[in-house]
Amino acid sequence: MANEWLEINANDFLFPILVFSFVAWLVFLSKMQRNGYLDKLNATKALGFILMLRTQKGKKLLEKVSRPRKFWRIYGEISLWVCRVSMIFIILMLLLVIIIFILTGPTKDPMPISTMIAVPGLNPVIPLGWGIFAFIISLVIHEFGHGLQARAHGMRLRSFGLLLLGPLPLGAFAEPEYDELTRAPRKERQRMFAAGPSTNIFLAIICFFILVLSANQFTAINPGMHAQGIVQHEQSGAESAGLNAYDIITKIDNFSITNYQSFEEVMDEYSAGDNVSLTVIPINNNNEIIILNVTLGDAYEYNFYNWNLSSGQDLNEDGVIDKIDFDKYLDDNKEFLEQINRMVEPGDAFLGVSGIVSSTNGIDKLAGPFAPDSSGTIIGKTVSVPFHFLSLLTAPFENKGTAMNPFEEEMLVAEENGFSGIIGTIGLILIVESCFWLLWVNILLGLTNLIPILPFDGGHMFKDMMHGGIEKMNRIRRSLGFNKWHPLSVENFVRKVSGWSSLGLFFMLILMIVLPYLVT
Repeated sequence: MANEWLEINANDFLFPILVFSFVAWLVFLSKMQRNGYLDKLNATKALGFILMLRTQKGKKLLEKVSRPRKFWRIYGEISLWVCRVSMIFIILMLLLVIIIFILTGPTKDPMPISTMIAVPGLNPVIPLGWGIFAFIISLVIHEFGHGLQARAHGMRLRSFGLLLLGPLPLGAFAEPEYDELTRAPRKERQRMFAAGPSTNIFLAIICFFILVLSANQFTAINPGMHAQGIVQHEQSGAESAGLNAYDIITKIDNFSITNYQSFEEVMDEYSAGDNVSLTVIPINNNNEIIILNVTLGDAYEYNFYNWNLSSGQDLNEDGVIDKIDFDKYLDDNKEFLEQINRMVEPGDAFLGVSGIVSSTNGIDKLAGPFAPDSSGTIIGKTVSVPFHFLSLLTAPFENKGTAMNPFEEEMLVAEENGFSGIIGTIGLILIVESCFWLLWVNILLGLTNLIPILPFDGGHMFKDMMHGGIEKMNRIRRSLGFNKWHPLSVENFVRKVSGWSSLGLFFMLILMIVLPYLVT
């Protein structure tokens, strides 16, 4: 019983701790307000639990930067169209997620609560140091973008500020004069709201290209191949010989292993049962070279018992796929399996490794189509850039909160020529890490703010876009001889639609998060 108690997951305590902390924060804010400390700090409460901390710092710098008014108005127009396209994409994605959720129901295995909180250090995929660094820069440029557009269109700023939930920064804000904001033409307001998210998106794009260029400045300390996993199976010679994941294989017998193609060519020379020697550099000591004697297993036998066959053959009474059915599967799918290099025959050699990749795999994944060993034409690589950009967003989930696998990072060294030779390996890694997390957080912040929910920027833009759409409909009605809708009726309609749509979408998203925990 004691052992079972000790095995309780820390996530079991997270929700009560968060509730207690939230209540304590509410009590603290109320006491600060009653004692007049919020007024002394030039701060107010928002929504009852968010602290709005204001400052006048940064206004002089903003005034200087915003002086080329025409340039910033053009920037605002570009930002507006970028955000409109992004909003359409986000709305379609949200609708798709909601439809899938309704049709399939909540998952019975929800993710830990910590993964749903975008707080550095608390969220397992957002590291504390790099997360705070990227969030601060992203929030500052987001609000500076709002401020630039406000000044470019003649609106004064009352203050900059920070939104706090306890010690955690939830966001920042640039606070224009309310009367000037409400009187401003609708197009100018949209530009101001769009400037924040678009600035985040533009910075992410800049960081992407710096990241790709920097990723090309690395080479392997010890060229070779390594396995990301060791197969635990009776046919796994690597496991029996003591090969570890991320140990670098430089030779099989006397054959050099430099890339995946050379690995396959060498393995094709052997059969199951053959004895080979692996020249290995252990991951924990890159100055040591060891020799491992390996008896190769049978690839056919391993795949017979372990492939997850898509054809869905029935298991026999022993819980495995009948051999005759497996042979039939291989025969029926011969052409397809040959195309993906998965065709095996009895007696084919099997080392017992999975995820066999080169020593530069970690940085090559960040460089994507522009990695030194990447094949393809310039046109093909250019077309793949947007897809690679989006794929980078999954890296922290794959690497458990890092830009690249720490073991694979240790295999890299900066090239000695040019800029990389000047700043060295540590300097180049710092550039890669900072660009990656700035890219990741800016995309997260920019796209989140474009969700059409008030008080997000997307919610304000959506409200003004509805106004603009109704005005166009009014002009059409007038041209057809119908009476125009009264401005007060239009305003009341838009206010209700934007309010109820924001509330509905907000509760739908909350329900999708909370419901899986209620059905488990």
